[in-house]
Amino acid sequence: MIGRELIKRSDVSLGQVKSILEKRKKEGELSYEQKVTYEYARSQGKIGPRKAQELIAKLMEIPSIDERLAVMIVDNPPKDKEDITLFFERKRNRPTDAEVKKILDLIAEYTA
Repeated sequence: MIGRELIKRSDVSLGQVKSILEKRKKEGELSYEQKVTYEYARSQGKIGPRKAQELIAKLMEIPSIDERLAVMIVDNPPKDKEDITLFFERKRNRPTDAEVKKILDLIAEYTA
């Protein structure tokens, strides 16, 4: 990271991390940390970068979900209502049953 300026800080999904590191790999050798991160993103990323970005945008349309939470949901897709409640453990605003159903429907649509 030496010699590079931080322009913007944002949360990204594992699919996006993989895509970013693939571009960096073409530019030159990855550092040890980047290699480890790339391998992790490659093995754990369940949704590609484009689909992840679309899903994050759709999840953020739900009032109780911010960008960080949307990225967490994309990286660890919930299977049922109990999984979703785990994401909201420390949040004040909990999703309604309709929002939970919408989250599950979106996850099913993008992971199918």
